[in-house]
Parts: sequence; structure tokens; C-alpha cells
Amino acid sequence: MIDILRGTPLWVYAVFLILTYYGVIACFKNHVSKRSLQITPVIFVTLSLASLNLSQGVVIPLSAYVLGLWAGWLLALRFYSYTNVKCEGETLELGGTVKVLMVYWGFFAWRYYLGYQVAMYPEMANELPMTAWSALGAGLINGLIIGRSLKLLRFVGAGLPAKAAK
Repeated sequence: MIDILRGTPLWVYAVFLILTYYGVIACFKNHVSKRSLQITPVIFVTLSLASLNLSQGVVIPLSAYVLGLWAGWLLALRFYSYTNVKCEGETLELGGTVKVLMVYWGFFAWRYYLGYQVAMYPEMANELPMTAWSALGAGLINGLIIGRSLKLLRFVGAGLPAKAAK
């Protein structure tokens, strides 16, 4: 295990710390801007799409990714609580939840695990099952992030408290 941690590039630790920082902030009462709700999903989707393995073709990885997106989006509607949201113009006041931190850590763990598998078993990196599972997991986590952002953006657009916007 120590060898795995020693072999991990420093930039991976920086990414982990950044995700942890933003996840911990989400655990407490905070204000989130409309721009932040629009940019965060774009960042995660861009990272995921850029890292998709398309060596076996485009259809299966993108299909698995889209399936994961839909599943994650539907799960986000149930997973997150929107009752402690207050709209203040273009900003939302959120009560705080540990669920955002869990999703960010899930994203990191999934990407780290796949990177580890590719490093240890490079011959499996281009196989179809590995490509499909990678895309499905990335889509699921991105769907959670997108679903939350879209639901919260509806509150900004409506200018209503969460209970009225249900």
C-alpha cells in the first residue's frame, strides 16, 4: 500500500485536496452563486469526457456514459435534500450537507482506482469491459453533480424558496 501512495504523482494529491476543500465547504451553511452551479458540472464533465478511452470505438463508452448520466441525475433527485435552500437573487443559501463531499470523494476514488488498474495492468486498459465500467462510473458521478446543479438552478430561476419550488 505504501508503494502505491509513493508512486502516486503529486498532482493527484493536489486534486484530492481541492475536491476535499470544496466538499468540506459544502458541509456547512454557505452561499452558492448561479455561475458556480453552471461551471462545476462543466468542469467534471470535461474531465470525464477527456479521459474516456475511445480506443475500442465511440459507441459503447459514450452509451455507458450517457446511461450513467441518466442514472446519476435520477439518483440526485432523491439523494439530495432541497428543503434547506433559500434564494437570494442570483445566489442560493444552502444549509450544508456531507453528500457533496461524498460525491466528490466518489469521483476521486473512481478515477484513482481506474488509474491504478491501468498502471498495474496496462494490457487491460483498452479492453471493452474496463472501458465501459470506466465510462459508466464517470457518468453516474457526473449525473449526481449535474442533477444537483440543475435542481438548484431551478430555485435561482424561480426565485422561490425550496419548499415552494417543489
